[in-house]
Amino acid sequence: MARRILPADTALFPASQQPLQTSVRTEFRGGFLQWLQERWSSALGLRAEEVLFDWRDRTALMNEIAFVNQVGTRLDEAAVKIAPSMLRIVLTVKTNLPDGKAQRAFLAEHLDWELRRISELCIVADSFALLDPAGRADGAREIQRYGWSNALKLAYVRDPTARREIWERARGERPRASYRDVLEEIQRFRERKLLAPPPLVEEIGQRLLAAKQRFAALDALTAELATPDSYREALQQLNNAQRELGRLKRVLKERMQSAETEALAANA
Repeated sequence: MARRILPADTALFPASQQPLQTSVRTEFRGGFLQWLQERWSSALGLRAEEVLFDWRDRTALMNEIAFVNQVGTRLDEAAVKIAPSMLRIVLTVKTNLPDGKAQRAFLAEHLDWELRRISELCIVADSFALLDPAGRADGAREIQRYGWSNALKLAYVRDPTARREIWERARGERPRASYRDVLEEIQRFRERKLLAPPPLVEEIGQRLLAAKQRFAALDALTAELATPDSYREALQQLNNAQRELGRLKRVLKERMQSAETEALAANA
């Protein structure tokens, strides 16, 4: 997570995106929301025989596809641009409410967003370093390079070098990669990285129990700390506990990566 909290208006540099090639001539005249309202009103006024497009002359169909794609791009753009604000909110809540249950309750009460979407936006802001003075310019350029929709998914890959590799594989000889190709390359990246099957969910409980046992052994020694040997034994038990915590952290991380991959595939 970012170490410093910065004003929202400095968190992300403006990042323009290449406009889609489209013949939708009414694009954004009078404002984006007005444009959407006009399309909405038009759709509500269709008669039954006008619902389907002419398949032989697909001009209107392709215009409608361009319209839907443009709106999707604008929605993704808005999501990315509020990611720094979302991360600031979450970091502030975590700092002042140490209990995880209380944090989730506060966010659920005050934010009209599902927790999965909150988490996604925080991952975007964190992965692209949008609150880090040393890294946010590079992060903004990355987002501009990938495009809004692709950036939302590439954020799940935390290493910038790995993101660039995925992007280059996805686009091949083309100037830009499609959303589908990016998702497929992310899944291949996960498969290459996780050469062995991810640990079973049951292993989390096993590792947690082992860590608890190590800390219990350490706790039992605290009442007998008097000699150099007892302190050495306590340090040894602490090292053992730290090793178990490291194993637990590794299992949790591998399960998280596996779950992210499964979620990406499900949403593809």
